Amino acid sequence: MKRIHKVAVLGAGTMGARIAAHFANACVPSYLLDIVPPDAERATRNKIAAGGLEAAKKSKPGAFFEPSLARLVTVGNFEDDLKRLAEVDWIVEAVVENLEIKRGLLKKVEAVRRPGTIITTNTSGLPVGKISEGFSDDFRRAWFGTHFFNPPRYMRLLEIIPTAETDRGALDAVVHFSDVQLGKGIVFAKDTPNFIANRIGTFSVLNVMRLMQELDFSIEDVDALTGQTVGWPKSATFRTIDLVGLDILGHVVSNMTENVRDERGDLKLKPRAGSTKKVQQGKKMSGSPLTGRLSSTIRARSPSSLLSTWRRTWKKPERACACCSDSTEVRRKRAIRLDSFCGRLFPIYGRIAPIASRKLQIGWWKSIVRCGLDSIGSWGHSNCGTPLGSKRQSVA
Repeated sequence: MKRIHKVAVLGAGTMGARIAAHFANACVPSYLLDIVPPDAERATRNKIAAGGLEAAKKSKPGAFFEPSLARLVTVGNFEDDLKRLAEVDWIVEAVVENLEIKRGLLKKVEAVRRPGTIITTNTSGLPVGKISEGFSDDFRRAWFGTHFFNPPRYMRLLEIIPTAETDRGALDAVVHFSDVQLGKGIVFAKDTPNFIANRIGTFSVLNVMRLMQELDFSIEDVDALTGQTVGWPKSATFRTIDLVGLDILGHVVSNMTENVRDERGDLKLKPRAGSTKKVQQGKKMSGSPLTGRLSSTIRARSPSSLLSTWRRTWKKPERACACCSDSTEVRRKRAIRLDSFCGRLFPIYGRIAPIASRKLQIGWWKSIVRCGLDSIGSWGHSNCGTPLGSKRQSVA
């Protein structure tokens, strides 16, 4: 079996730099390469790659097991250091989700890589086979997809997407290395749009946003309902989007809506026209499907925190409750909307909810809180701060 002693990561963005960091965690040295900044002087030609490495060193949660491991990552650029790819055993492409940009870079890589060197793409969902069309036979045999998830140190899943021409020996080498040295759980995926996790995740995110707009929920409402309360990670929906990056979400959503025809059309999951393009170009998103009312400048390479921006620009609506006002009707309508959201988003739970509701004489929203899933207790009432599910909020 082929042994992997040194790797190269092409692209020092959020994913590329953290993939290189995780190789360092396994004590495997790597080259981290990116473009040369426009009009850069000789001393600053590696500025972008160096910036990506610095961001990885400062990231929270930490990308490195310990800061000293950063010494195993050597930064460089695509113009001066591409010849170093002849030294490595595995090349991971992690540049922007653009088919032509990837193919253009890989043409240069093909000219300098050593025959037999494994080369993979970290694309979130572009067709793996299409990226390598027209390349040499040796390149295509060593080519397949390795989709890491952010942050690579903590996300155990690694999707591997072989093509019809992928050499079994190269595939086995990466599977063994990723399992034993990187600690990954390997899942083989077919070369279909967005593979497995992003196919499911994108559908789920768009469905959440659809219900959010229909029921006029806030970002905080959605994150409270789709986090630890229902057994999902505490990052819930919008904090996960912040972590992944709005630019990546835009690419993945576009890939699904343009290439997938077998999802449920009745859900109307397609985002508002032009909004995804604005995310990619870093333009203003006014009334985007991400928030419904948010208007802020989103930059593609380093997107600002969606939740923080919302808190500055979107006035939280008034929410009346029994302990801070007499508006029982407002409170009752809100409980009905929460029931509707949960029942439609989680159809399995939606079947269980009526049973619990009949027993407790309360809605689905109160059911999950009363049953001990009170992780959203810190959210509380907007007016008085009383935690949801407390005795002061009994529904008549």
